[in-house]
Amino acid sequence: MMGHSRWETYKAKRLREMEADAQSHSEYEQAGRDLELGDQLREIRKRRGLSQKVVAERSGMSQPALSRIEGGGGIPDIATLLRLGAAMGVRFRVELVVDDDTTEIEPLTVHHRQLTNA
Repeated sequence: MMGHSRWETYKAKRLREMEADAQSHSEYEQAGRDLELGDQLREIRKRRGLSQKVVAERSGMSQPALSRIEGGGGIPDIATLLRLGAAMGVRFRVELVVDDDTTEIEPLTVHHRQLTNA
């Protein structure tokens, strides 16, 4: 597991690399969003006093998969976010923002009902 100072050094290096070419590569913008989401999930997990191993087990994923998400290795789908939230005892509010010329904002609520095994 990467220590805090090693993580911060890695993150700073990755962000510098992304900023160098951010104007010409939209992938760098996505990578920045991936890092931000990973940071948010890690901070929530740590505030709850949970290890990656515990959250991974509770959410039905492997610890390396959770580590990749926390490290900015991709954005989990909604179902995975729901499982991660349940594993950490929190509910997430997800806001999707599209950067375009659209002037109107319409609310969209997505409900998920947990099915129980009877």
